[in-house]
Amino acid sequence: MASTITIQLPGGPVKANLVEDSLIHARGVPYAQAERFKTPQPTKNWTAALDCTERAPICPQLPSRLESVMGPLTKGHSLSEDCLHVSIIAPKDVANAPVMVWLHGGAYISGGGDLDCYQPVDLAKRGIVCVNITYRLGVFGYMYLEGIAPANLGLLDQRAALQWIQENISAFGGNPGNVTMVGQSAGADSIICLMASENTKGLFHRAILLSPPLRELKERTPTAPMLTQRAEQLFTKDPREMSIDDILFVQKQLLMKPVQTQVMLFAPALGYAPLPTEQEFDQKIYEATKDIPILIGWTDHDGRPFASMMGPQNLLKLPVVGSYVEALGTWYITQSYFKWPSQRFHQQILQAGGTSTSYSFGWAGNKNPLGACHCIDIPFVLGTRESWKAAPMLAGEDTEEQISRLGSELKDLWVKFANGGKLKADHLEIGRNFTLSGTIFKDL
Repeated sequence: MASTITIQLPGGPVKANLVEDSLIHARGVPYAQAERFKTPQPTKNWTAALDCTERAPICPQLPSRLESVMGPLTKGHSLSEDCLHVSIIAPKDVANAPVMVWLHGGAYISGGGDLDCYQPVDLAKRGIVCVNITYRLGVFGYMYLEGIAPANLGLLDQRAALQWIQENISAFGGNPGNVTMVGQSAGADSIICLMASENTKGLFHRAILLSPPLRELKERTPTAPMLTQRAEQLFTKDPREMSIDDILFVQKQLLMKPVQTQVMLFAPALGYAPLPTEQEFDQKIYEATKDIPILIGWTDHDGRPFASMMGPQNLLKLPVVGSYVEALGTWYITQSYFKWPSQRFHQQILQAGGTSTSYSFGWAGNKNPLGACHCIDIPFVLGTRESWKAAPMLAGEDTEEQISRLGSELKDLWVKFANGGKLKADHLEIGRNFTLSGTIFKDL
């Protein structure tokens, strides 16, 4: 049996696993509580130790549309609306260590913080206190229904988790004054939304943004009322009284007719608390990024998984022609949804007097048709090879060696950034031969 350790938090004790006698691993620690369609509220104090040694549930969801790329990552995890929790991996017996917070992607409709593939064990071994946040998704977290559900509940969950970290992370040896946010896709999008939100100043101090679909931040302003109108037509009774399965059935119907030009249908909506209006958004970001160093990037073929979803189905099915159409769609989506908007955001930060470095990630498995696709960079930093073994995007002859070598370089990059390292370069190209040389960071 694995040994355990009890950690005393301000609200009460939690029992966590002690991994290899050097790491504390607490899974499913509640950071807030909320009834369906209600805003998150502080948890009540407790006296008996909470058992935080087992896999934690994730928000109810449909199968991920990116299983063809990442594999069935949620398999074996229970679904529950009681999912406002964090998972923490921390070095034992540290004090005032840097904190790194992970926000998972999944287009705001899939994923969870406690998935095995997102466990940041190697980062914790490098002296970082790591926190993974699970938050509400889809209809449960991003559906505005007048008089029933406010917009942006999932974003409010994330803010509540960051507030919890400020009050509790020192019990795990973390420094609440040195918090680096890391997010991929919807998670990166969330971090930018948090920068612009009310009452988030001082909750985090650096950010690493992996493939944020920034084109959509402004474009999706009309999406929330459109989605509300569709949902109201589909709900046969008060959604507060519907079963989880019935709500997910409505969500599936909503997703069957997506807006073809959008990667994400469910998402934080501008003009609804805690976000500003579209007209105020740029100024809020301008003010926030002056004090938050940013590392932002994309993969060389970010658009590959979406080209077949969003492209003309009649042409994609044609022999020969279909492959050319998919290649063109991959290029266009990669550039217009990920690369170009990230470059503009990078320049916007610099013009505001802030600090930003961009990067591109170009590794791909030998002869793997998915190339350097969306999500390809995550396994190099998070999870284990075992947790990613079923991911089609990692197929290739030298995957094991590359994840070990390049992954070590990337983890060192993140750790040095979280420790306050200042990057010299305006842009980093991360490929097979990337090394964290002395030319990357300025002297501390």
